[in-house]
This record gives sequence, structure tokens and C-alpha cells, in this order.
Amino acid sequence: MKGAKVYIFFLFFVTAGTCLRAQTVNDSVFSKTVVQRFRLTDAARDKAGVIETLSPAETLLLFVFLSPDCPICKNYTPVLNALEAAYQQRVKMIGIIPGTTYNASTIRAFAQKYKVRYTLMIDKKRELTKYLHATITPEVILLNSKYELLYKGAVDNRYKDLGVQSAKATVPYLEDAIANYFGRSNIAVKRTKATGCRINDF
Repeated sequence: MKGAKVYIFFLFFVTAGTCLRAQTVNDSVFSKTVVQRFRLTDAARDKAGVIETLSPAETLLLFVFLSPDCPICKNYTPVLNALEAAYQQRVKMIGIIPGTTYNASTIRAFAQKYKVRYTLMIDKKRELTKYLHATITPEVILLNSKYELLYKGAVDNRYKDLGVQSAKATVPYLEDAIANYFGRSNIAVKRTKATGCRINDF
């Protein structure tokens, strides 16, 4: 009987531990080592590579998840281009196109048409996408040099939902997060809901 009680307690302990591990999804701190392990395709050169280390001048790493056919992604290219121009010396901005739907040629055409200023990379296996818990295009993920999450979600509050948008944004979430970080102020809004096209598993 005593042995049975010990076994039941052990089973409960293991089960509880498993549940706790299953519930723990840490999307607040990432690993530089893991991120740099994923091989992506640089769309400009159509060549496989990895995310490069931040240069001495760069402080933040900004991932922008995009889809060339997504209307909201297209509409945000001027905003993102302006941010890249304003912070190009201090923020490494990388556009990520998940999956195999779009080849390098299609992505280069998108970049040329919308004058995309930053690097575009294809995450064919969606390994980086899944690791960073990205689910929508456009969705932005801002990390500091320790790969800690500073902001995740929408670029701004222009789009309330699919098909529901304001004439102009009144709260530039991403820009505020970057400006507050460099201004040594607290980032008031660290997470928002991204609105756009769902990232599919292909």
C-alpha cells in the first residue's frame, strides 16, 4: 500500500512537471545562438545564409514578417522604410518572408516596386518564424542586443481589424518603442495584436 502511494505521488509529480513545461512558452527572451543557427535565403542574392551579428553601432534587431501579396504589408512599406532610414545606424531591420510560397525573384520584384530599403530573407522552413512565435504578416518583433523582447505586434493602430482601418495612425507603437528605448524611457506598450494575413504552414 505504501509503495502504491509513493508511485501515485511520483506519477502526479511527473505529470504536473510535464504540464508546467507544456504551458511555458517564453516569447520574452530569445537566444542569439538559436536565431543565428537558422539558415534563411537572402532574396537579393538568392543565397542561403544566417542572421548576421549586430554591428558595433547597432543596438536593436527588428524582424518584420511580410507577405508580398498582403495588402496591409504593401501599405506599411512607406512607414517601415521611413523607420529604417531614421534608425539605419542603430537598428538592424530584416524582413522575413515565411514559407515557400514566394521565390527570390518574386520577392525582389516586391522590394523594387515598393522601394524596400532593408534586407528581405526567406524563412523556407519557418523555423525562425515559429521560434519567434510570429503568426501574422505584417507583424514586427523588436529585440535588444541580448535578444530580449522589447515590442511585438502591429506597426501602429491604423488597422483595427481586417477591412477596418483609420485614415491615419494615431499611436505609432513600433516607432514609440524604438524612440523610448533610445531615449531611455519605459516602453509603455510592449505587445499589441497584429492585423493582417495569417502565416500558413507552406
